[in-house]
Amino acid sequence: MKIFGLTPSQVLERSGTENIKNPHSLAYSILYGGLSFGIVSVIAYSIWAFRLIRGQAPMYASIALVYLLLSGWVLSRLTLAPKNQIRFTVLFAVAFLGYAILWCVFWFGLKGQHHGDLYGSALGLLLMAIIMKRAFGSQGNLLFVFGILFTFHTLGYYIGDDLYQITRGSTGRLLWGACHGIGFGAGLGCLIHQCQRPLTESSQSTH
Repeated sequence: MKIFGLTPSQVLERSGTENIKNPHSLAYSILYGGLSFGIVSVIAYSIWAFRLIRGQAPMYASIALVYLLLSGWVLSRLTLAPKNQIRFTVLFAVAFLGYAILWCVFWFGLKGQHHGDLYGSALGLLLMAIIMKRAFGSQGNLLFVFGILFTFHTLGYYIGDDLYQITRGSTGRLLWGACHGIGFGAGLGCLIHQCQRPLTESSQSTH
């Protein structure tokens, strides 16, 4: 998937091996992804927490828009190619939009029952992993990165749900957003790290 210009050959041709950043550790990628995406998630969830927009569908659309506008820019710091913010932001917007659409299809289709959020997130995250891996030219390990992404995301989402059930109110909603974002972001940090392994290997072999 070369439309985003993020495959190893495209990045090396555009930037050269000398300009490729040193790869972050997996631990750093997970930690940075969790903290940064957690902040974005709190901002997004504040729309729900403080009832800033009325109506379920417009509210969900607004929350998704916050994620689309902020997440790619924040997470682009984990990419190794220089001046890569716009390319990665566009990629992440496409991947997140696919995730959000599938989540909404199951959530609204099952009317918030029968674990619609779980099924929607599973298929949405799988689609996100496929899009990201193909855009970075990463082969194999799809089930591994999807499993990590789904596990972190699910833990964050349901821990946040439990805290919301205990706390309720605006505080509970913001806690849910923080936990969901930290878990989701940690999984995304792992996904981005793994997707860029081909670039790391290509730049090292060229050197």
